[in-house]
Amino acid sequence: MVAARNEAANILRCLQALEALNYPKAHLQILIGNDHSTDTTAQIIQGFIVNKPHFQLINIEQNLGKAKGKANVLAHLAQAAQGEYWLVTDADIAVPTHWVQAMLAALQSKVKGKPVGIVTGFTLVRGKRLFDKLQSIDWAYSLGLIKVWSNWGIPVTAMGNNMGICPVAYRKTGGYEQIPFSITEDFALFRAVVAQDYAFKNMIHPDVTALSEPVPTVKAWLHQRKRWMSGALQAPWFLALFFGLHSSFWLLLLGLSWFSPLWAVGLATAKLLLQSGFIAVTLQRAKHIHLVVYLALFEVYHVTFTWLMTVFYLLPVKVWWKGRKY
Repeated sequence: MVAARNEAANILRCLQALEALNYPKAHLQILIGNDHSTDTTAQIIQGFIVNKPHFQLINIEQNLGKAKGKANVLAHLAQAAQGEYWLVTDADIAVPTHWVQAMLAALQSKVKGKPVGIVTGFTLVRGKRLFDKLQSIDWAYSLGLIKVWSNWGIPVTAMGNNMGICPVAYRKTGGYEQIPFSITEDFALFRAVVAQDYAFKNMIHPDVTALSEPVPTVKAWLHQRKRWMSGALQAPWFLALFFGLHSSFWLLLLGLSWFSPLWAVGLATAKLLLQSGFIAVTLQRAKHIHLVVYLALFEVYHVTFTWLMTVFYLLPVKVWWKGRKY
């Protein structure tokens, strides 16, 4: 399932990756939902899927129940889906060729006796700019932490750009028509599925490593992260505490340096070494170790943008997402 709204610049790359999947086409149903695009997205899709019966374009005309935006598109696609398992990606994503097999293996497994209801793959950002490389490391760090917490049995979230869903679990939630609307629709679905007593998995492996287009500007980045923050703030209290302490680390360290400079230097060194090592291991597992050369700049990026995001989140500014305000 792919939700697409004004994705003329990206949709062809996404469709080409889906066509290149190393999986029998007779067993694939690829549904693309055109969400009132005002550019040439629909025409590009129509041109690409000619003589490809496993592809289907569905033009979204109305809202279903509580669903809006991307959640509404997925609600429509779920009604048209016929497969035993569902995979979801975004129009600006290129999935790897063995994506289906790897995601299916996870969906067909169990965790502590519970069937898996929802699975998240791994995503990195492609691009030539330094800003793009640092975004990719940012994704690796965040998804690496989520993977650790997932392994500990702590439910955090799923990522809707690289996600697998068990249809039985989805239907037990009532679907997006019944799930209270959230601009973080993947987080809302994740919580609803886990509430139905299903297990979850987060994976890091080359076969589930998708490549996303980068956010082009700082302004777009801030709107993206403000949308994500609405979900992150609903995380368990101990994760919210972790995020708060992590964001305030250097400020707290500055205070500590007045009393014990040696302790401050030691903690700063330990933080940078542990963080860099963790990210390097995560990138190695995804076969993208080449990005480690940018780790020296990552902390500057991370601190700067974390505080920018915090200020922007507190501003009375609505989130722009796919040309709509929320």
